[in-house]
Amino acid sequence: MARAVIHSQIGRRAAFEPLYEIDPRSGASIEVFFGDRVLARSFGAPGEGWYWWRCQPGHLPVVPPTGPFHTSYGAYRNAVTRIASVVLFGKKLAQ
Repeated sequence: MARAVIHSQIGRRAAFEPLYEIDPRSGASIEVFFGDRVLARSFGAPGEGWYWWRCQPGHLPVVPPTGPFHTSYGAYRNAVTRIASVVLFGKKLAQ
């Protein structure tokens, strides 16, 4: 799990910074982020909270994001369990 470091003049709180998980084999990524009311509405989502989406290298994220969740951990856990049970996180390399 990686944390983005964002420096802002308005002093964003670290608790709301996005989190990234990157599959080292394929480069596919999951981003967990907080969507306020305005951002959530721009995706057509029901309200503010934590969301996640996945992205393959060189492609835009899968829209709309999944959520909202009450916590970043809830969003992350949903992303990992959902992707593991439905599809591979990234493309599996030939062995």
